[in-house]
Amino acid sequence: MVILKNDSRYNEDQIRDNFNGTNGHTGAHIDAEGVVRWNSNNNIPFEDMLHDFRALDLINEENQLHSNLLREKETDEFWDEYLQGKADHIADSNNKREWE
Repeated sequence: MVILKNDSRYNEDQIRDNFNGTNGHTGAHIDAEGVVRWNSNNNIPFEDMLHDFRALDLINEENQLHSNLLREKETDEFWDEYLQGKADHIADSNNKREWE
């Protein structure tokens, strides 16, 4: 029996359906760099879903590890850009007040 890590309580067939897109959703693919991405939005699935895909041999260990690392990097970059944008906005607002 395969141990699934997913908290959503999906069974093996549902996990396969999520990957293959046979459940009415668009499914996932492995891109040219070996990264697992959702077809619908090109985002990388969360760690628990990648674990389930790996446990069912839908992806290999390298795909799982590379995807997890890249998702963390992309998430860090998103927050860095977001927070820098907020800081820039606050600085612009403060500068406008000084000129008033």
